[in-house]
Amino acid sequence: MEMNAAFGKMQVHMSRRMQRYPRLSRWAAWLFGYTLVGNYARALSFRSLLKKLPLESFRHILDLGCGYGEYSFMLSEALPGATITALDLNAASVAGIRRLAAERGMSNLKTHLGTIESLEDSDGRYDFIFSIDVFEHIREEEMPFAEARRKLRPGGYLLVKMPGREQRTILPERWFEDHHHWLEEEHIGQVYGLDGLKARMEKEGFRVAYAAYGDGWWSRLGWEIGYLSRQAGPLVQLMCLPLAKLLVRADRLGRHKESGNTIQVIGQKL
Repeated sequence: MEMNAAFGKMQVHMSRRMQRYPRLSRWAAWLFGYTLVGNYARALSFRSLLKKLPLESFRHILDLGCGYGEYSFMLSEALPGATITALDLNAASVAGIRRLAAERGMSNLKTHLGTIESLEDSDGRYDFIFSIDVFEHIREEEMPFAEARRKLRPGGYLLVKMPGREQRTILPERWFEDHHHWLEEEHIGQVYGLDGLKARMEKEGFRVAYAAYGDGWWSRLGWEIGYLSRQAGPLVQLMCLPLAKLLVRADRLGRHKESGNTIQVIGQKL
């Protein structure tokens, strides 16, 4: 099924940084589209992964760790016959999603504040659960694979995308020291390579339906340009944005990747 919804449409409404300069942000979004290179890369990966799934058959979908809800909004618009639940621990994010969904009449988009364990009366309910760049923030022993499996119907799918254990930097490492320090504190669950994530899925009772690396050399370079330009201020960021996004798109062309900075696995509940 081809996705009809454009991604990035809600960034202006959900980004706190962009809300500080609403007129400038709307102009920038109209001219450049997604202004955060990392989010742009994630959205491209997510859309590509959705093509591996029987989307038209899904009626109940869970966005596990939805953040600002970009993917929930995307699916709500593209799949009006399905119910999308956006779950997160951040009360402000969940409240923002609920408000914007109500304003736009997205009655099929629901929200839940709390953990997946706190979803009541939902065992065996979901056709599809996805988590995009969330599990790396969770300790390995606390990752909710087992609970996600309980919430899925037989034959349902779990998609996990996250940074791989091994990362490569293209530009000098010293330019990203602040980011590396942040990763040490935040990415406590960045412990798997692709084979390790596949093995964890299988151990938890899933059949691996698809597994691949993502975000290779060109995508990483695009992210680094986006990161550095953002540190230099909004004007420099916007000037560098077309090149950074072009590199991210170029990375999606060509053959299957033998390595990459992200890993992505789709498991089907046995």
